[in-house]
Amino acid sequence: MKAIADFLEMIGKFLAGQSATRKIVIEPVVLMPAGEISLINASSILLDVIDGLGDDTAEIYLPDNYIKIYCKSEVMASNHLKEVSAITYVAETMDCDDFAALLYGKFAGLVWTNLHALNWFIDELHTFWWIEPQSGQLSRTLEGWQGDEIRFFLGR
Repeated sequence: MKAIADFLEMIGKFLAGQSATRKIVIEPVVLMPAGEISLINASSILLDVIDGLGDDTAEIYLPDNYIKIYCKSEVMASNHLKEVSAITYVAETMDCDDFAALLYGKFAGLVWTNLHALNWFIDELHTFWWIEPQSGQLSRTLEGWQGDEIRFFLGR
């Protein structure tokens, strides 16, 4: 009954030329995995990334037998990515490792290069993506300031 009364009140205000305010509540979207790939397939994808950099010293730590994969468009629209990238950078207090740590485990793995900490994930097409947590940008390649050698990949 209350919903009908609220609706009728809103119509009455509209017809009277008054502003009919309505609260719109947007629930955060829960990022759900699009599936899983085996530890062997995920390792192969990461080894290809390492090989593409000409790096052979990186360590890969994947804790489970299956790795969750996510839809790229959902990752790009995720609240997690938006919230973390909206944080203000503060040297030594809230810098690259802190940003990467906040995003790690939500849907993203963690990676350290010789210069930077950032995140990664594998999408529904089994494509590897770097995530720059400070800007929320996804990329297929590293930029020079992000490093050119991988120290380690940590899966989630």
